[in-house]
Amino acid sequence: MTNRFYITPRFSLCLMCCLVLVLTGCDMPSSYTDEREPSVNLTNPITVPFFITNGYGTTPTQPSSYVYESRTETPVKSPDGTHLTWADFSTVQGTAQVECRANGTFIEVELTGLIPNGVYTLWNVTFNAPGMDPSKEMLNINGMGVVGPADGSENGFMASAQGTARISTTTAGGTLSMVGDMGHCALTDEAEWHLVGSYHLDQQTHGPDLGPPGTAVEQFGFIYKRRSILTAPM
Repeated sequence: MTNRFYITPRFSLCLMCCLVLVLTGCDMPSSYTDEREPSVNLTNPITVPFFITNGYGTTPTQPSSYVYESRTETPVKSPDGTHLTWADFSTVQGTAQVECRANGTFIEVELTGLIPNGVYTLWNVTFNAPGMDPSKEMLNINGMGVVGPADGSENGFMASAQGTARISTTTAGGTLSMVGDMGHCALTDEAEWHLVGSYHLDQQTHGPDLGPPGTAVEQFGFIYKRRSILTAPM
């Protein structure tokens, strides 16, 4: 049965993140595989700029533009207090190795270009078939929540002084921490699945939630969509 949701402050941040993946032209996944092969290596994460502005109410495009959290106009700063520019914010690269295992969806993510010593969290976003659709209610989202255990105990990490990080964890199938659910294997049970990374301005994680407005901004995302969904006849 298809889930139905209503917008609340609790998960509107993730919702708008997904919308940006459409608005920035990322209508195709960064990688996909046949649904009979439950493993994939996702590459080329996209920058998610929806909750970032240049201080004038628009998305920054110039490398030298300072960035702000759009809802509270809070300057986005590094842990040492440096006000970040768009060039500082849009440099994340990396890979996400995803495997379906007996205990759920395993991910191992390796990243570079992160904000040095920054605190981050990773999030699952799932969609009903045939996938993300801006014309449908709530973009056709099925669920959102932390990677790993639903209490958020394994979705947080700190970047190194060089802006690198590696994180691995497994999300069991079932109810997600914020809303909705995810199948046992995100690669075979979901029409479309996004793995989204958020930077925490307050240098804190907030368990199963993103935290209050102004404390976190999505920075990057990996996109996966099943081949069978991509090639299904219209």
